[in-house]
Amino acid sequence: MENQRYLSVSALNKYLYYKFDNDLNLRNVYLKAEISNIRLSKGILYFVLKDNESEISALMYESILRSLNFQIEDGMTVLVCGRVGLYHKRGTYAITVSKMEAIGLGEAYLNFIKLKEKLLKEGLFDDQYKREIKRFNHKIALITSATGDARHDVESTIAKRYPLAEVVLYPALVQGTDAPKSLIAALNQANKDATCDCIIIARGGGSIEDLSCFNDEELARCIFDSAIPVISGVGHEADFTICDFVSDRRAPTPTGAAVIASPDMNDLYKEIVQLKSSLVQSIKNKLVDSFTKLETLKNAYVLKNFVNNLDNLLFKVDNLNKRIINLSPINEINHALVNVDKYKDSLNKSINKRIELNDYKLDNDINKLILLNPLNIMSKGYTITFQDGKVVSKIEDVDKEKSLNTKILGGEIISTINEIKKDKEN
Repeated sequence: MENQRYLSVSALNKYLYYKFDNDLNLRNVYLKAEISNIRLSKGILYFVLKDNESEISALMYESILRSLNFQIEDGMTVLVCGRVGLYHKRGTYAITVSKMEAIGLGEAYLNFIKLKEKLLKEGLFDDQYKREIKRFNHKIALITSATGDARHDVESTIAKRYPLAEVVLYPALVQGTDAPKSLIAALNQANKDATCDCIIIARGGGSIEDLSCFNDEELARCIFDSAIPVISGVGHEADFTICDFVSDRRAPTPTGAAVIASPDMNDLYKEIVQLKSSLVQSIKNKLVDSFTKLETLKNAYVLKNFVNNLDNLLFKVDNLNKRIINLSPINEINHALVNVDKYKDSLNKSINKRIELNDYKLDNDINKLILLNPLNIMSKGYTITFQDGKVVSKIEDVDKEKSLNTKILGGEIISTINEIKKDKEN
C-alpha cells in the first residue's frame, strides 16, 4: 500500500475544520437546553448545554457575557444562538454562543439547591465521613435499572478490568416518582445482605428532572448511614446530584464508578512483573553478596592454613598443659601436710608435758594448802581468837572491855575477859 493514501491527524482535523467553517447550517444554530458545569477561565465562560439524551460543549466570550441582563446558573434552561465550530488541535467541536435568553430555573433545580444547602449545613458532605474504597473489591453491589445502559457499562468495565470481581445486581427504578423508594429499598437490602465490599449507584445522563430521584432527602440520609462504602456514578460528567455529594466517592459516569471500584488487571500484571523483577534482582544481589563473602573467607589466611594453624594451636595447648602441671601446687600442698603432721605431734607432746608438769605443781600446792589449813591445825588443839572481827595475834591487841570469839574445831566460844596476863619480859 502506498503511504500517500494515509493522512496525518492534523490534515484530517484541518479538513473537518474547513467543513464546519463552510457549512451554512452550522453558522447560526438555535438551541433550547439546560446549562451545567459552568466555569470561567481567562475571560471566557465555558459550560455544557444538554437535554435528556445528549450534550454539547459551549463557550461565551466576555463581551457577550457582559451584555446579558441575568446571572447564568447551573440548571437554568436557556435559548441560545451560536456558531458550531471545530477546534482542530484536539479534534473537538463546540458552539460559540452569541445570544442567550433565560427561560428560568426549573422547580427540580430549585429543590436541588435548597436540599443541598440544608444537608451541607448538617455536615453530610464533610470529608471526615468519607470512607476509603478498597483497591480490591471482590464483590460489588450495583444499584441501577436491570435494563439500562448503566448496568451494561458497569458490568462490562469491571469484567474487562478485574474479572475476579463479582457484580451483584440490586435492581431499582432510576426515574420517576417511585424511584427514590426503590433505590432506598435496594440500598437497605445490600446492607442487610452485607456480602459486598462496596456499592455502586448508577444511571445514565438526563435532564435535572430525570435525575431528580437522586436528589431525594431520604435517599441521601440512607446513603450517609450505609455500613458499606458507596460510589455514585449518576449521569454525565456535567451532572451533579445530592447522591454525588453524600456518597463516599463521586464518579462522572457509571463507567467511571466501575473504574473506581476495580483495579486494572493490566496494571496489576505490570506491578507483578515489577515485583518479580525486583525480587529476582534482590535474590541475585544476595547471592552475589554471599558468594563474595564466601570467596573472601576461602582466601582468608586462617582458612587457607587451617591445618598448620590447628597443629600450632594444639602444640601450644600441650605446652600449656605441661606448664600447668609443673606449676601445680599439689606437691607443695602434700609436703606442707607432712610438716603439719610433724608439728602436730611435736605440739601434742609439748602440751602433754606441760600438763603433767602443771599437775605435779597442783598436787604440791594442794598438799601445802592441806598442811596450812587452819582446820587441820585446830584438830591438834589449836584455836584462833577474834575481837571485833579481827584476829588477835598479840596480847596488846585485846580490849578488856570487849568479848572474844574463839574458833575451835567444831564451833566457836564467846567469852568475856576477867583478866589479862602478859608474859613476863625477859
